[in-house]
Amino acid sequence: MNYERVLEDSFDYTKNVLWGRWLRWLQLMACIVVFPLMYGYFVRIMQGDAPAPDPGGWGRLFLDGLKLLAVYLVYVGFMLLVPAALMGGAGIAANGFVTAGVALVSFVLFILIWLVVQMAAVRFAKAGSLREAFNIPAVLGQIHGIGWGPYILSQVILQIVLGFFVMFLAFSVVTVASLAGLVAGIMGFLLLPILLLAASPPIYIFQYRYNTLVYESGGAGSGMSHP
Repeated sequence: MNYERVLEDSFDYTKNVLWGRWLRWLQLMACIVVFPLMYGYFVRIMQGDAPAPDPGGWGRLFLDGLKLLAVYLVYVGFMLLVPAALMGGAGIAANGFVTAGVALVSFVLFILIWLVVQMAAVRFAKAGSLREAFNIPAVLGQIHGIGWGPYILSQVILQIVLGFFVMFLAFSVVTVASLAGLVAGIMGFLLLPILLLAASPPIYIFQYRYNTLVYESGGAGSGMSHP
C-alpha cells in the first residue's frame, strides 16, 4: 500500500470538499447536529464519489445514515459483549492468571472487531446492502487482500494523524485563550464547542476517504455479493 498516496489523496479530497465552500461546510455542521444526515454523507464518501458529493437528497441521506449507524451499533455490541462475557467467566474462575489471560484475549478481540468494522462499513456503502456489512468472511477476505500488516499499519497512521490534528486544535485554543486575557479566554473556551463542531467535518471526511482508499487497495469489490 502506498501510504503517502493515500494520505495525500485524503487531504486533497477533504480540501476540495470544504475549502472555499463555506455553505457546504455550514450544511455539514448542521448535518452533524442531525447526526444521521452526517452518517449518510459518510456513506456517499465511502461509495467512492469523486469529486466530493454535495449534501442533498436529504431523505435518502437520512436513511443511509440510519443504516450505517445500525452497522456500528451491532459491531459495538459485539465489542462490548464478547469481552464482557469472557471477563465474567474469568471472574467466576477467580484465578489471577486466568483473569489476566482472558483480559488479554478480550483486548485482542476488541481491537480485531474494531479493525473489522472499519472495512465492514465501507463494504456496506459500496454494496448498498446491510447484509454485506455482516458478511464476515468477505470482509476478512478484503482485509486479507490488503494484507493484515499493511492494514493495521494504515490504521495506526490514521490515528496518529487524527491525534496530531486534535492536539494542534487544543493547543491553538489554549494558546489563544492565554494570550487574549481572562475575559477573552473565557469567551474562547465557551466558543470551544462551536470550534469543535466546525472542525468535525474535515476530520470525519478525511477519515472516511482514507478508509475507503485503504479498502480499495485490497481490490475494490472483491468477493462482493449483491442482494
